[in-house]
Amino acid sequence: MKRTTRAFAGGILFATTIIATIYYTNHNESKNNTVSEKQYEQLVAERNELANALEKLKKETEKTTPPQKETYIYTLTIAKGEASRDIAERLQQAHIIDDAQSFLTYLDAHQLTRAVRPGTYVITSDMSYEQIARKIAK
Repeated sequence: MKRTTRAFAGGILFATTIIATIYYTNHNESKNNTVSEKQYEQLVAERNELANALEKLKKETEKTTPPQKETYIYTLTIAKGEASRDIAERLQQAHIIDDAQSFLTYLDAHQLTRAVRPGTYVITSDMSYEQIARKIAK
């Protein structure tokens, strides 16, 4: 029985020694990984400089980049005998053209008011009056 108790005590002593060695070895390494207050302040200062530089870059980009205009797509169906005024108003309501009257003026100036043909056409808001007129007229 004495022998068993001594063996058990020796095992505990051996295990404790191994655990203590591992603890103190890892504990010293973790001390080396800590950041000093000076290093922390330097990191914060660098982060603030980067944030300020990013804000300046965003502002410059916003100034130089014009806002994107939204492009609308409209399927225009023209019935036989439909008036150009009705077509122009529908295009204005669909945000394809800005002003129905100026589009009618363009059609009149180029003598296309009566040349509009019935049919179905896909028109986009980035098209010019000339491109729209070419598409819907003879």
